[in-house]
Amino acid sequence: MMETPKKTNTEAEVAAPKPRRWPRRVAIGAGLMVLACLGYRIVFPFALDQWAESRLPADAPNIAFSPNDTWLRELGINEAYKISITRAGGRLVPFHPEQTGADSARIEAWLEKNNIGGIILGGGGDVDPRLYGGNPAEGAEVNRQRDDFEIALIQAAVKKQLPILGICRGCQILNVARGGTLRNLDDNKTLADLHFNSDGHPVSLAEGSRLANIAETQRLANVGSYHRQAVLKLGRNLRITATDRSGVIEAIEGNAPGDPWLVAVQWHPELALGNEQQEKLLRAFVREAK
Repeated sequence: MMETPKKTNTEAEVAAPKPRRWPRRVAIGAGLMVLACLGYRIVFPFALDQWAESRLPADAPNIAFSPNDTWLRELGINEAYKISITRAGGRLVPFHPEQTGADSARIEAWLEKNNIGGIILGGGGDVDPRLYGGNPAEGAEVNRQRDDFEIALIQAAVKKQLPILGICRGCQILNVARGGTLRNLDDNKTLADLHFNSDGHPVSLAEGSRLANIAETQRLANVGSYHRQAVLKLGRNLRITATDRSGVIEAIEGNAPGDPWLVAVQWHPELALGNEQQEKLLRAFVREAK
């Protein structure tokens, strides 16, 4: 009987099955993705800060900014505010509810310490319906801490005669801060679709309003908006200054003799880079802050 020849070490190594390498490759790929995300979150804000400071004059006004606190912040929405306000000549200073809470004395002290010349109330989740007698079940991504903070911030800004620009949610919280109410556009699919899409829609501006004077027109052909809530009952000492074709309130302004410059819109001028009419609004606000 013939004896089966033994395989040499080299032959055995060749014949042995090779270990799978895909888990290692997947791990490496995932690691690179994590590093890329970390790099974006660290490097981009740093680079943006450097760009902003190199562009701004020494006397650029400091603008307190209540940032978007929803998942959109991960997509760089707050950086869009910084880019647009920097282009308009202002220096954005983030101001978070955790820094002072809704304590008016602490808010006023922070505004003074940071030499703030104006306030931007940015976008975000829904205002808590409990603040205006609405249905709590209709609120999405509600942050009551932020609501209370911004209401106190509005009151402090008016007391100090600081100009205020409200954007999207900022328009809604301003109205609620003055005793107004909000409507839920989800109750009407046509309105909901019109006001939450990337196509935009036209708005009419009230004659003699700050918005109309700034834009030098009574009609904006296209504004980009992403909101599910809108002003219903108007708050104290406010006036309606823009509506869409169906009558949805798209902008409000302060209407009391003692008010500072106070304008709030439902659309997003910070996302309309290159749109002269929208940039006029941001420049007008920064001039007031200066």
